Amino acid sequence: MTPSIAPLTLARPDLAVSPPPTAVPAPAGFGELLQQTVAEVDRLNAAANSTIQRGLLGDDLPLVETFTAVREADLALRLLLQVRNKLVDAYQELQQMRF
Repeated sequence: MTPSIAPLTLARPDLAVSPPPTAVPAPAGFGELLQQTVAEVDRLNAAANSTIQRGLLGDDLPLVETFTAVREADLALRLLLQVRNKLVDAYQELQQMRF
C-alpha cells in the first residue's frame, strides 16, 4: 500500500488564497441590479481617484497599485457602457416592432 501524499504548503504564506467574501444577497429585480452595478462603478471610480491623489501627494504607494485601481475603474465603466448600449439597442428594436 502506498503512503498518502501530504498536501502542498505554500513557500510564501502571504500569497495564500483568501476565502471568498461573504455573498451579497441577490437583488430583487433588474432595476435593483442595475442600481447596484452603477453604485459599484461609482465606488471603483472614487477609489481610483483617491489612489491617484494619494500618489500625487507623496504617499508611499506603489505605482502598480495606482495603475491597477485606475484600470479596474476603467474596465468597470466600459462594461457598464456596453450594457447600456445593449439596452438601448433592445429598446430601439422593441420600438420598431409592430403589434
